[in-house]
Order: sequence, then structure tokens, then C-alpha cells
Amino acid sequence: MKPFYFLAMATLVLSSCTHDKMSKADADTRKKDSLALAQMIALREEAMIAKDVTLVMPQFADDATWINSQGYFFEGKRELERFHLMFAKNDSLDYYYEIGEPKIRVLDNNSALAYYSWKMFWFKKEHPADTTFKEIGLMTLSAQKKKDQWKWVAVTNQHTPWFYGKIEAVQID
Repeated sequence: MKPFYFLAMATLVLSSCTHDKMSKADADTRKKDSLALAQMIALREEAMIAKDVTLVMPQFADDATWINSQGYFFEGKRELERFHLMFAKNDSLDYYYEIGEPKIRVLDNNSALAYYSWKMFWFKKEHPADTTFKEIGLMTLSAQKKKDQWKWVAVTNQHTPWFYGKIEAVQID
């Protein structure tokens, strides 16, 4: 994992977990949970770059769902693995993959949402300098904690016009 990226994630996690009326124990648990979710996202990025699906599959619940950026709905861990293998084992295309800084939102002790921007630039294996397709999007992940372990239970992807290094809330004037 990139050292500067981990530091940025840790800073984001620690700064996003405060609440005026939250007990210190609850705040500490939320910080720990946020960091665990950010680490899961970092591992996903590592798995996508290394094209190693086995790194990321343990993160998913058995009944997890995924809606990809083209709107296809995948259901169950086995289908999610097959979906990821389409990237990792492609015969003719390869890709460059990068994510932005994740935004973690712990909803309660056992549920959370995570968001991050991603880009996936596809190129032909025989001619890597020739980018054939540029995908940019925003990932939304829903997580549940059971027996002190977080799992992704639902993921939705959507294309966006820009890559966001950091997700900022938009305000309408």
C-alpha cells in the first residue's frame, strides 16, 4: 500500500468520526471501524492492480450484490468472483486502476457506507500505449459487521464525468 495514501486515509478516518454526544468508547470503536473499512478499500485497490481476485473475495458476504457501472446486477459471492475474474483474466485487454480517497460513514455499530472515486483505463495488451476506453466512476459500498468482522453486502457503481481525488459534498447556491 502507498504510505502517503494510508496516512491520508487514517487522517480522513480520524477526522470523520467525531460526534458531540458520543462516548469515548463509541468514538474509539467508530474510528477503529472506519480504519478497518478504509483498509478493506485499500486492499481492493491492491487486488485490482495486481489482478489478484483472491485478495478481495473474502471481503464480500456470501449473499452480496453488485450493480456495475453499466447497470448489470450480480448476486452472490460466486457471481461477484466471476465478474472480477473478467478483469483479471482478460486475454486481450489490460487496465490501469486507481482510486481516490475514500469517504467512510459508520451508521451504527454494525452498518456503514463507504464511497470512493475510481478510474480504470483499458488498453490492448499488445500495444499498452494505446488507451482504448477510459472509465471513471464513483463506488458506493454498504457494509455489515457480524462477529466483529466487516463484509461488503451491496455495491453500486456509477460513471462520473470526472475523477475525484477527494469526495466533497456539493452545496446548491
